[in-house]
Amino acid sequence: MTHRARPRILIVGLNFAGLTAAQKLSPCLGVTAVDRCATFEYLPNIHELVSGIKSPANLRLSRRRLLRRAGHRFLQDTVAELDPAAGTARTASGERIGFDYCLVTVGGVNDFFGVEGACRFSLPFKSVDDCAAIGARLRSLAARQRELSVVIVGGGLEGVECLGEILRRYRKRRGLRLHVVDKSDRLLAAEPAALDREIRRICEPLPVRFHTRRSVVSVAEREVRLDSGEVVGSDLTIWTGGARAPETLPAWGLTERSGEWAPVRDTLQSALYDNVFVAGDAAELGKPITKQGYFAIQMGEWAADNIRLTARGLRPRPFRPSRRPTLIAFGDLTTFLVVGRKVIAGTALAAAKEGVFQATMAGLDPPFRPVSFVALQERWWSGFGGMALPTVISPAAFLRLGEVRLLDG
Repeated sequence: MTHRARPRILIVGLNFAGLTAAQKLSPCLGVTAVDRCATFEYLPNIHELVSGIKSPANLRLSRRRLLRRAGHRFLQDTVAELDPAAGTARTASGERIGFDYCLVTVGGVNDFFGVEGACRFSLPFKSVDDCAAIGARLRSLAARQRELSVVIVGGGLEGVECLGEILRRYRKRRGLRLHVVDKSDRLLAAEPAALDREIRRICEPLPVRFHTRRSVVSVAEREVRLDSGEVVGSDLTIWTGGARAPETLPAWGLTERSGEWAPVRDTLQSALYDNVFVAGDAAELGKPITKQGYFAIQMGEWAADNIRLTARGLRPRPFRPSRRPTLIAFGDLTTFLVVGRKVIAGTALAAAKEGVFQATMAGLDPPFRPVSFVALQERWWSGFGGMALPTVISPAAFLRLGEVRLLDG
């Protein structure tokens, strides 16, 4: 490939990986970024929309404003066609974009695994709008003076954090029944077993029933049928059951089979095209990593560096992910810090999770301009204020702040 003085770079998708890469690439480069949505969404904290301690505005940033600040062009559109060999793309609105290098960070889409009725009768848990809709539906149902049954499908990170937020707001409501269904033998199966034991211990006096080693066979308007034959009544079914690769990846020639994530080399270059890089959830590395926001940020930074190196005719560097501790919220009942196979639990750790959110958002949108400074203040008071006030007015919650424990593995 001829190395241009000002290479044309196309970024498809502006979530953690794409936005991080765009902000790291010099405005001297010809960068165009395309995403169908106007706003970036901070997905690791969308569970807080279920209880209402955060609003949708707290979790969103204007992509156009962030790209303008970085000196790049933003198109609110979708890429309908991508031809890596020709170095061209066509958007749904008909605009044609030429590129020398392309970074694909499209993420995944909700996966109902073909379960009958799941798409029609359950609410997904994948976006700000999804979780805001769940929160609104819960408020409406809880206002009725009758029993309320909620089924959460999936006992992974999303399912556990969703359960915690429902308990935060509604655990004292009479007639509440919560059900969590997961095909694994324990919650958070990829994490240390101590997490499963502690969550079950906390939930013993609460109206929660765990259906582990069970799969959902079908979902109807008012019930969920399990593979055991049991039928669970459900006024609201929340689907946190996982994500799958979008169909755009095989359509663009980045994977050979439908349903697969795009295979990449250790440099994050597509296994099939030298001029295409893939980062975030869409990338399938030789040694898989969990699909976490902090890995997506690392991949975005690395991809930006490797695009610069490749454009200069230099050898791109192998990606070296660095694993970080994981913070898992369980409403106001506790927060878990997972470091390797060790787990620390305590309500005080909620401030650490909030701190990660505040720092990441401020890093993406530095408060050097009035609109960014105002947004930071709103996030700050909504986040830390929402945690501090209930703690101050509740003596029991205040006393729990000092309870930080190392859980047995």
